[in-house]
Amino acid sequence: MSEQAPVKKYSVFLPKTDFPMKADLPQREPKRLERWKAEGLYRRIEAKRKADNAAGRGKGREVLHDGPPYANGAIHMGHALNKILKDVVVKSRWMEGYESPYVPGWDCHGLPIEHAVEKDLGPKRREMSRADFLQKCRVYAQKWIDTQRTAFQRLGVLGAWEQPYVTMDPRYEAETVRHLAKLFDSGSVTRKLKVVHWSYGARTALAEAEVEYADRTSPAITVAFPVADAEARRLELPVPLFLPIWTTTPWTLPSNKAVAMHPDLEYAVVRATSEGVECHYIVAVTLREDFAKKLGTGLHTVEIRKGKEFQTLVARHPWIDRESPVLLGDHVTADTGTGLVHTAPDHGVDDFNLAHHLGLLQLVGPDGKFLPAVNDPELEGKNIFDCNPLVVDRLKREGRLLHEESLNHSYPHCWRTKTPILFRATEQWFITMDSELAGKGRSLRELGLEGVERTQWIPAQGQNRIHAMIEGRPDWCISRQRAWGTPITVLRCETCGEPLVADAIFETAAAAIEAGGIEAWADLPVDRLVPAGARCACGSTAFQKETDILDVWIDSGVSASVVCASHPELTRDDYGKFIYLEGSDQHRGWFHSSLLFNLAATGTKPYKQVVTHGFVLDGKGQKMSKSLGNVITPEEILKTLGADILRWWAASCDYSEDIRISREILDRSADAYRKIRNTLRFLLGALADFDPARDAVAPADLAPLDRWVLDAFARTTVEVRDAYTRFEFHRATQAIHGFCQLELSGRYFEIIKDRLYCDALDSPRRASCRQACWELAKGLCTLLAPVMSFTADEAWEQIPGCSGSVHEQRFPEFPAIAVEPKWETLWGVRESVHSAMEPLRANKVVGTSLDATAVVTLTPEEWRSLDAIGEPLDELLVVSKLDREVGGVTPGAYHVTADAYGGTKCPRCWNRKGGHGAGEDAALCVRCASVVA
Repeated sequence: MSEQAPVKKYSVFLPKTDFPMKADLPQREPKRLERWKAEGLYRRIEAKRKADNAAGRGKGREVLHDGPPYANGAIHMGHALNKILKDVVVKSRWMEGYESPYVPGWDCHGLPIEHAVEKDLGPKRREMSRADFLQKCRVYAQKWIDTQRTAFQRLGVLGAWEQPYVTMDPRYEAETVRHLAKLFDSGSVTRKLKVVHWSYGARTALAEAEVEYADRTSPAITVAFPVADAEARRLELPVPLFLPIWTTTPWTLPSNKAVAMHPDLEYAVVRATSEGVECHYIVAVTLREDFAKKLGTGLHTVEIRKGKEFQTLVARHPWIDRESPVLLGDHVTADTGTGLVHTAPDHGVDDFNLAHHLGLLQLVGPDGKFLPAVNDPELEGKNIFDCNPLVVDRLKREGRLLHEESLNHSYPHCWRTKTPILFRATEQWFITMDSELAGKGRSLRELGLEGVERTQWIPAQGQNRIHAMIEGRPDWCISRQRAWGTPITVLRCETCGEPLVADAIFETAAAAIEAGGIEAWADLPVDRLVPAGARCACGSTAFQKETDILDVWIDSGVSASVVCASHPELTRDDYGKFIYLEGSDQHRGWFHSSLLFNLAATGTKPYKQVVTHGFVLDGKGQKMSKSLGNVITPEEILKTLGADILRWWAASCDYSEDIRISREILDRSADAYRKIRNTLRFLLGALADFDPARDAVAPADLAPLDRWVLDAFARTTVEVRDAYTRFEFHRATQAIHGFCQLELSGRYFEIIKDRLYCDALDSPRRASCRQACWELAKGLCTLLAPVMSFTADEAWEQIPGCSGSVHEQRFPEFPAIAVEPKWETLWGVRESVHSAMEPLRANKVVGTSLDATAVVTLTPEEWRSLDAIGEPLDELLVVSKLDREVGGVTPGAYHVTADAYGGTKCPRCWNRKGGHGAGEDAALCVRCASVVA
């Protein structure tokens, strides 16, 4: 038996590139990050954009102001999402041609750090001076700033990391004091006795933004306030008579001073008989049935009167020898309870407003425990919430408890200590919402609502949310009874307590704080602060320093103005034009405080655009928590997948809603990343030995297919740039991913492989598609750079003729180009050819599409359209033979059949058009025979 001759091997021009298929991001990214730092990439980019602006080539400035994260603890997924989105904004603005300096910031003062340091110190805290304690707080905050800074940089975020703004920096603290002076000058700050949210866990007042709500079970009781018989008969009411109230805070009953009724509600005087004993009650007409159920007996209505007819009625406290007169209030409703409201002016905003003229009792201390003034050994020294059952027992013993049940409801808690809050009347400093501000002719509420209207909110529903908050918010309590924070630098009269406010006091304090930090306030002698000849209205000349500190929302709220005044990269012209981007909880937080505090201090708002994102949840839509075991940290993702995959996840989500993350979701992001990386690798492989100076092809000389792909890329570029501009990053990633999958991998690459690998090196159409690949590689890297920052930069280095970093480049500029109908027809036919070939592949009748012939039936107009492309149609359809038929088919309803083709297979390009070579190369096709020869 004769031996079969071996098939001759032919070389083809396979792609070559140093850009590896395996990304190895956890190892490669840190090295690239170190290079960026060593080269001063951020400074280089900003210098280049500044030069462009100076030369008239730039577009101006677009500045994102960083909402400062709090400096205590490692970063979580919410931090990572926020910082990545901000980085996408900054980088996309750079690549549009804007200067976009990014100055990171940290919020450092406040209770969490103070608590953490106290916990670390333990008993030593009591032996430590205030100055030493504040220094410990500084060291603690700085430790977490350094930790978080390293983590944020590892995400690929570029910025002025060596020069951030830090609210505990003495210069910043001094500027905060100067802004406080402006707040006083505007007339927006006042000191008054008022009921505030009080955290007994933190022993300080809280602002609205520091209150969060959680479910809590409370006792819900109905209590009878007795009316003396003579008092009832004075108003011609039956006896015995009781005023029933309903409350979920039994502990507030020792502080009761009145019973409130609505003047215009109808109230029924009802008679109840139980065990032969008759009693009478006053209850809202609409709540009679509910009240009867609580009493467990039928009711007989004696008469009905309006609330205002009971105005002079006086009841007695259920067990204390104290009067509880009826007061009329519009806040009373008949939704639940009895329509009569227990009123304790110490512990309710409406109660205080209605009844503070009756005097305050001040029975509860800052630690949430009853003071000796309660004059009750059962309650004294105990936590108020622990006293609820004790008060209920007291009511039972006195025979005043009509009904008791449990109520599960949403209750306010301190967002730092997680303890339930109480309302407590104390003297505090407030920013007033409705007083006319000096020189502005309007109130802060009016200015705030106008500022909301003049800001672009993304998504748009954010505008309604913050508008409602400002429209209904009370005066802002800005004082705190703690140590770690910017002091309220005013003096108070030692005799009457009235404040002495003067610009000289603020400036003297600011200068001392700028030199020595907030610690300097405690050491400043009072005589250095008191202006010459200063005298209180009461006649006293003796003053003492205020010991309260500022709410930390002031620190961060005035940041835009402070940073513009003090940071070398920002100017006063940037103020008012900032982009803010934070989580949706900042509608009541930083967006809110920044707007109001800056308006009060400067009269203008700091931002022009506000972008909000949702919260990061697990794959099932649940909040992440250690107890559920569903926490994913940025650190573990960076160690296993790398920053670019995390960045792709962040940018590809519709962040206007809450965002989910899980292993499966990250795997999908990793899959998308691999497809895009392979696209870049193909383009780079096609450019081996390409020299743009030597091998460039003029646009007019490009092959039709290459003109088509560049037109398709132009359309994608316009879409991507528009998405970046509109902060719709998920649209940008979808457009890039779709272009890589469909236009490139699914169409263009499959067609040009034959030209790249098998055409002669000097073939015009090979040169044409290499020119197109060069343009595509550059363009794709720039479009990807804001999201896949490490990978785009890595690929950019491999593109012939490209230098520097991709982040120094600008997006490609293209006009919007419409899709030509002839190409739409081609891709429709090609899809039909692929469908017709699927059964052949599945049954192994053909291996590749080059083993097949296709019979295509189109209308004459469609054939003319395809012929107008000017490229061989069998090559565009990637088949070895195309049979054309003309039929009366409906336009667009392409009729295609496919079968195996029996032609000779070219051993070099695998097309079945072989048999045109000579000698030992006889099996080659015409093109390959020419190349081999």
